[in-house]
Amino acid sequence: MHFDFSPLLRYLLRRLVRIAISSGITYQAFCKLLRSVYFEVATEFEPVKGKPNSDSRVSLLTGLPRREVRALRESADAPPAPRPSIERLVLDAWTSSLDFMDANGDMLPLPRTQRQGGARSFEALVERVNKDIRARALLDEWLRKGFVALDEHDRVVLVQRRSTGVVEGAAGTGLLLSEMVADLLNGFDQVYLHEQPIPGFGFNVVYGHRLTEESAHLICSTAQREGVQLMNRLNRLVVEREALDGHREGASRRIMVGFGTYQADGHQDPGLMGPGAAAGTGEAPAPGAA
Repeated sequence: MHFDFSPLLRYLLRRLVRIAISSGITYQAFCKLLRSVYFEVATEFEPVKGKPNSDSRVSLLTGLPRREVRALRESADAPPAPRPSIERLVLDAWTSSLDFMDANGDMLPLPRTQRQGGARSFEALVERVNKDIRARALLDEWLRKGFVALDEHDRVVLVQRRSTGVVEGAAGTGLLLSEMVADLLNGFDQVYLHEQPIPGFGFNVVYGHRLTEESAHLICSTAQREGVQLMNRLNRLVVEREALDGHREGASRRIMVGFGTYQADGHQDPGLMGPGAAAGTGEAPAPGAA
């Protein structure tokens, strides 16, 4: 039996519309963007005999009038790709070299200058990414944000790995979150809607209700602490395998492993899996079910 996904889409759209309003995107601009995305996706959606979908098929799939489809095709430009900032590039370089991490995947402290540490210094790391940005300027900014600290040996120490998403503010964090959510939704679409198995796809969720603020904080802080340790170990494994597979035939796969926590007032924001919402039956889900 066909499942009605309208309630789920409405739930997701509420979150997206809230972000749109917060960032100044109006209803008219959102509709224009949505129309363009409908056209882009339908153009590539399950093409017949490997050929691009015709205006008639795009119109059939989307409900857009053919004249609008034709106009969209004539004016279609490649959407600009998000560009990571210098901060993201430096951070990626720091977390993508075995020389900069220990056996557990934790980032090693870096001597501040090349005079102190040579090629394994913070200054050399920044110059590796961009020679136009002074390492001292970036360091001062990261010190201001509390992202790094200087130890007693004048080494740059990464304060907490979980800050990697917030070092660039809303834009950088949004880029990371968008990629993670998009990959999970794409996996769901292929596995559950198109019944195309994807090796390695999966996600696990733990949720709780009727908790005090103290208990919620304890659970989330524990998850963050242990999650950071797991992410560090996985990151080292990724770097090791990238070095090993770099010149092998068929090394074209990419992976995404994400981790996050969230807490909210259960009365104001009960969520889809709140008590009384399980499968639309009015019955509360089992505590802590995943």
